[in-house]
Amino acid sequence: MARLLRTIVLTFSAIVLSLATVSAAETIKCSECGMMVDVNSKFASKIVQADRTLYFCDIGDLFSYLKRTKQNGVKAEVKDYKTGEWIDARAAYYVHAEKKFSTPMGWGIASFKDQKDAAEFGVATDFDSMAKALK
Repeated sequence: MARLLRTIVLTFSAIVLSLATVSAAETIKCSECGMMVDVNSKFASKIVQADRTLYFCDIGDLFSYLKRTKQNGVKAEVKDYKTGEWIDARAAYYVHAEKKFSTPMGWGIASFKDQKDAAEFGVATDFDSMAKALK
């Protein structure tokens, strides 16, 4: 009986440990393409709504989603390429350089908090210009 109890406890502990090590990237799917999202990636993005948050594996997928769903004025956030911090997508600067940035879906777009930082990597554009450029 003690042996059975020990086996049950060890099995349960192993299951709990394996569930605890599942990362956010393994549980969050991109709202545009369905691919898993690595929220720690510098190319991740999100839309924050009152009742939920939509995540995107690639900045290009965020723009694609906004265009497809015709959503204007939503609170969108992207990661600053230099620091990895979440920033307002509409205040960010973007560089579209597929050969410089290897992004999850191949859009090749990086976002920056500062225009000067963006210009170090290529032509810095604002949110509206980037949205128009991606057709």
